[in-house]
Amino acid sequence: MKAFEPINVRIDAEKYHLTNDQMIFIGPGRYIELSNTNAGKGYAICFTAAFYERSVEDAATINSPLFFGEFPLLYGDASFGEDAFNQLIVDRLSRARMQSDRVFELVAHHCVESLLLDAYHEAAADSKLQLKSATDIGLVNQFSILVHKYCKEYTHVQFYADQLHVTARRLTEACLATTGKTAKSMILAVLVQQAVRYIKHTNLSISQISYEMGFNDESNFRNFVKKQTGHIPRVFRMQ
Repeated sequence: MKAFEPINVRIDAEKYHLTNDQMIFIGPGRYIELSNTNAGKGYAICFTAAFYERSVEDAATINSPLFFGEFPLLYGDASFGEDAFNQLIVDRLSRARMQSDRVFELVAHHCVESLLLDAYHEAAADSKLQLKSATDIGLVNQFSILVHKYCKEYTHVQFYADQLHVTARRLTEACLATTGKTAKSMILAVLVQQAVRYIKHTNLSISQISYEMGFNDESNFRNFVKKQTGHIPRVFRMQ
Protein backbone atom coordinates (compact mmCIF):
# COMPACT_ATOMS: atom_id res chain seq x y z
CA MET A 1 0.00 0.00 0.00
CA LYS A 2 1.43 3.38 -1.04
CA ALA A 3 0.25 6.64 0.57
CA PHE A 4 0.55 10.13 -0.92
CA GLU A 5 -1.41 11.75 1.89
CA PRO A 6 -1.80 10.47 5.47
CA ILE A 7 -3.87 7.29 5.70
CA ASN A 8 -4.81 5.29 8.82
CA VAL A 9 -4.62 1.52 8.45
CA ARG A 10 -5.65 -1.17 10.91
CA ILE A 11 -4.06 -4.58 10.35
CA ASP A 12 -5.69 -7.16 12.60
CA ALA A 13 -5.53 -5.52 16.04
CA GLU A 14 -2.71 -3.04 15.30
CA LYS A 15 -3.14 0.50 13.99
CA TYR A 16 -0.67 2.22 11.65
CA HIS A 17 -0.48 5.78 10.38
CA LEU A 18 1.00 6.15 6.92
CA THR A 19 2.47 9.56 6.21
CA ASN A 20 3.21 11.09 2.82
CA ASP A 21 5.05 8.74 0.43
CA GLN A 22 5.20 5.84 2.87
CA MET A 23 4.54 2.24 1.86
CA ILE A 24 3.42 -0.65 4.05
CA PHE A 25 3.78 -4.30 3.09
CA ILE A 26 1.08 -6.66 4.36
CA GLY A 27 1.22 -10.45 4.14
CA PRO A 28 -1.66 -12.77 3.25
CA GLY A 29 -4.54 -13.64 5.55
CA ARG A 30 -4.58 -10.33 7.45
CA TYR A 31 -7.64 -8.23 8.28
CA ILE A 32 -7.18 -4.75 6.78
CA GLU A 33 -9.30 -1.68 7.47
CA LEU A 34 -8.78 1.87 6.16
CA SER A 35 -10.37 4.53 8.34
CA ASN A 36 -9.81 7.87 6.57
CA THR A 37 -9.80 7.17 2.84
CA ASN A 38 -11.83 10.29 2.10
CA ALA A 39 -9.09 12.47 3.54
CA GLY A 40 -6.09 10.39 2.42
CA LYS A 41 -4.80 9.43 -1.00
CA GLY A 42 -2.84 6.43 -2.27
CA TYR A 43 -2.92 3.01 -3.89
CA ALA A 44 -3.41 -0.53 -2.63
CA ILE A 45 -1.66 -3.06 -4.87
CA CYS A 46 -2.76 -6.68 -4.45
CA PHE A 47 -1.13 -9.65 -6.14
CA THR A 48 -0.80 -13.38 -5.64
CA ALA A 49 2.42 -15.26 -5.02
CA ALA A 50 1.74 -17.20 -8.22
CA PHE A 51 1.81 -13.94 -10.20
CA TYR A 52 5.11 -12.73 -8.77
CA GLU A 53 7.04 -15.83 -7.71
CA ARG A 54 8.71 -16.90 -10.97
CA SER A 55 12.33 -17.34 -9.96
CA VAL A 56 14.61 -17.90 -6.99
CA GLU A 57 15.08 -14.14 -6.75
CA ASP A 58 11.33 -13.53 -6.69
CA ALA A 59 10.82 -16.19 -4.05
CA ALA A 60 13.49 -14.65 -1.84
CA THR A 61 11.74 -11.28 -2.00
CA ILE A 62 8.17 -12.37 -1.46
CA ASN A 63 9.09 -14.84 1.32
CA SER A 64 11.06 -12.20 3.19
CA PRO A 65 10.26 -9.93 6.17
CA LEU A 66 8.53 -7.62 3.68
CA PHE A 67 5.46 -9.81 4.06
CA PHE A 68 6.34 -12.39 6.71
CA GLY A 69 8.13 -10.40 9.37
CA GLU A 70 6.90 -10.16 12.94
CA PHE A 71 5.24 -6.85 12.07
CA PRO A 72 4.17 -5.21 8.77
CA LEU A 73 7.09 -3.29 7.27
CA LEU A 74 6.78 0.49 6.87
CA TYR A 75 9.07 1.99 4.24
CA GLY A 76 9.39 5.63 3.24
CA ASP A 77 10.80 7.01 -0.02
CA ALA A 78 10.33 10.76 -0.39
CA SER A 79 11.87 10.73 -3.89
CA PHE A 80 9.12 8.40 -5.16
CA GLY A 81 6.17 10.76 -4.84
CA GLU A 82 2.77 10.82 -6.48
CA ASP A 83 3.91 12.20 -9.87
CA ALA A 84 6.75 9.69 -10.17
CA PHE A 85 4.52 6.83 -9.06
CA ASN A 86 1.84 7.69 -11.60
CA GLN A 87 4.39 8.00 -14.38
CA LEU A 88 6.43 4.88 -13.62
CA ILE A 89 3.64 2.58 -12.40
CA VAL A 90 0.09 3.70 -13.16
CA ASP A 91 0.65 5.14 -16.65
CA ARG A 92 2.82 2.21 -17.72
CA LEU A 93 0.17 -0.28 -16.62
CA SER A 94 -2.54 1.66 -18.45
CA ARG A 95 -0.54 1.63 -21.68
CA ALA A 96 0.32 -2.06 -21.32
CA ARG A 97 -3.32 -3.00 -20.75
CA MET A 98 -4.18 -1.60 -24.19
CA GLN A 99 -1.70 -3.97 -25.88
CA SER A 100 -2.15 -7.60 -24.84
CA ASP A 101 -2.58 -9.73 -21.72
CA ARG A 102 0.97 -11.04 -22.09
CA VAL A 103 2.48 -7.57 -22.32
CA PHE A 104 0.38 -6.38 -19.39
CA GLU A 105 1.50 -9.33 -17.26
CA LEU A 106 5.18 -8.69 -18.01
CA VAL A 107 4.90 -4.96 -17.29
CA ALA A 108 2.87 -5.55 -14.12
CA HIS A 109 5.47 -8.01 -12.85
CA HIS A 110 8.23 -5.48 -13.48
CA CYS A 111 6.27 -2.73 -11.71
CA VAL A 112 5.66 -4.91 -8.65
CA GLU A 113 9.33 -5.93 -8.63
CA SER A 114 10.49 -2.31 -8.70
CA LEU A 115 8.34 -1.51 -5.66
CA LEU A 116 9.57 -4.50 -3.69
CA LEU A 117 13.30 -4.48 -4.35
CA ASP A 118 14.25 -1.19 -2.67
CA ALA A 119 12.28 -2.07 0.44
CA TYR A 120 13.65 -5.63 0.38
CA HIS A 121 17.24 -4.42 0.40
CA GLU A 122 16.38 -1.93 3.13
CA ALA A 123 14.99 -4.79 5.21
CA ALA A 124 18.07 -6.93 4.49
CA ALA A 125 20.33 -4.12 5.75
CA ASP A 126 18.27 -3.54 8.90
CA SER A 127 19.77 -5.41 11.84
CA LYS A 128 16.28 -5.74 13.33
CA LEU A 129 15.02 -7.51 10.22
CA GLN A 130 17.69 -10.13 9.58
CA LEU A 131 16.66 -12.30 6.64
CA LYS A 132 16.24 -15.92 7.62
CA SER A 133 16.90 -19.08 5.65
CA ALA A 134 15.03 -18.87 2.34
CA THR A 135 14.10 -22.55 2.71
CA ASP A 136 12.61 -22.04 6.17
CA ILE A 137 10.80 -18.86 5.15
CA GLY A 138 9.30 -20.54 2.10
CA LEU A 139 8.09 -23.45 4.22
CA VAL A 140 6.59 -21.18 6.88
CA ASN A 141 5.00 -19.06 4.15
CA GLN A 142 3.22 -22.11 2.72
CA PHE A 143 2.31 -23.26 6.23
CA SER A 144 0.79 -19.86 7.04
CA ILE A 145 -1.36 -19.94 3.90
CA LEU A 146 -2.61 -23.44 4.74
CA VAL A 147 -3.36 -22.46 8.34
CA HIS A 148 -5.50 -19.51 7.27
CA LYS A 149 -7.39 -21.85 4.96
CA TYR A 150 -7.87 -24.89 7.22
CA CYS A 151 -7.48 -23.82 10.86
CA LYS A 152 -11.21 -24.17 11.56
CA GLU A 153 -11.09 -27.84 10.58
CA TYR A 154 -7.55 -28.85 11.55
CA THR A 155 -5.51 -27.70 14.55
CA HIS A 156 -2.97 -30.53 14.66
CA VAL A 157 0.53 -29.80 13.35
CA GLN A 158 0.72 -33.22 11.69
CA PHE A 159 -2.03 -32.34 9.21
CA TYR A 160 -0.05 -29.36 7.89
CA ALA A 161 3.22 -31.28 7.94
CA ASP A 162 1.60 -33.95 5.76
CA GLN A 163 0.34 -31.33 3.30
CA LEU A 164 3.85 -29.87 3.06
CA HIS A 165 5.58 -33.28 2.88
CA VAL A 166 7.78 -32.67 5.92
CA THR A 167 7.80 -34.05 9.44
CA ALA A 168 5.99 -32.21 12.22
CA ARG A 169 9.36 -31.68 13.90
CA ARG A 170 10.86 -30.12 10.76
CA LEU A 171 7.88 -27.78 10.42
CA THR A 172 8.10 -26.69 14.05
CA GLU A 173 11.86 -26.10 13.73
CA ALA A 174 11.29 -23.91 10.67
CA CYS A 175 8.60 -21.92 12.49
CA LEU A 176 10.85 -21.40 15.53
CA ALA A 177 13.81 -20.34 13.36
CA THR A 178 11.72 -17.91 11.32
CA THR A 179 9.17 -16.50 13.77
CA GLY A 180 10.27 -17.61 17.23
CA LYS A 181 6.93 -19.40 17.62
CA THR A 182 6.04 -23.09 17.43
CA ALA A 183 3.85 -24.42 14.62
CA LYS A 184 1.10 -25.21 17.15
CA SER A 185 1.12 -21.71 18.62
CA MET A 186 0.89 -20.24 15.11
CA ILE A 187 -2.18 -22.36 14.36
CA LEU A 188 -3.88 -21.28 17.59
CA ALA A 189 -2.97 -17.63 16.97
CA VAL A 190 -4.65 -17.64 13.56
CA LEU A 191 -7.68 -19.49 14.95
CA VAL A 192 -8.23 -16.99 17.74
CA GLN A 193 -7.54 -14.11 15.36
CA GLN A 194 -10.34 -15.29 13.10
CA ALA A 195 -12.63 -15.90 16.08
CA VAL A 196 -12.12 -12.36 17.38
CA ARG A 197 -12.77 -11.02 13.89
CA TYR A 198 -16.14 -12.82 13.83
CA ILE A 199 -17.01 -11.49 17.28
CA LYS A 200 -16.13 -7.89 16.43
CA HIS A 201 -17.41 -7.63 12.89
CA THR A 202 -20.48 -9.87 12.61
CA ASN A 203 -23.87 -10.03 14.29
CA LEU A 204 -23.64 -13.78 14.84
CA SER A 205 -24.23 -14.98 18.38
CA ILE A 206 -21.31 -16.40 20.34
CA SER A 207 -22.93 -19.81 19.99
CA GLN A 208 -23.13 -19.44 16.21
CA ILE A 209 -19.52 -18.25 16.04
CA SER A 210 -18.32 -21.18 18.13
CA TYR A 211 -19.95 -23.55 15.64
CA GLU A 212 -18.53 -21.59 12.69
CA MET A 213 -15.06 -21.88 14.20
CA GLY A 214 -15.32 -25.65 14.52
CA PHE A 215 -16.14 -25.94 18.25
CA ASN A 216 -18.83 -28.40 19.28
CA ASP A 217 -19.47 -26.67 22.58
CA GLU A 218 -19.90 -22.95 23.24
CA SER A 219 -18.22 -23.17 26.64
CA ASN A 220 -15.11 -24.71 25.07
CA PHE A 221 -15.00 -21.83 22.61
CA ARG A 222 -15.35 -19.25 25.39
CA ASN A 223 -12.56 -20.93 27.36
CA PHE A 224 -10.34 -21.04 24.25
CA VAL A 225 -10.76 -17.31 23.58
CA LYS A 226 -10.15 -16.49 27.27
CA LYS A 227 -7.01 -18.65 27.38
CA GLN A 228 -5.54 -17.21 24.16
CA THR A 229 -6.40 -13.54 24.70
CA GLY A 230 -7.00 -13.10 28.41
CA HIS A 231 -10.54 -11.85 27.72
CA ILE A 232 -13.94 -13.46 27.38
CA PRO A 233 -15.65 -13.10 23.96
CA ARG A 234 -18.10 -10.48 25.24
CA VAL A 235 -15.24 -8.02 25.81
CA PHE A 236 -14.40 -8.00 22.10
CA ARG A 237 -18.05 -7.58 21.10
CA MET A 238 -18.26 -4.43 23.24
CA GLN A 239 -15.19 -2.81 21.69
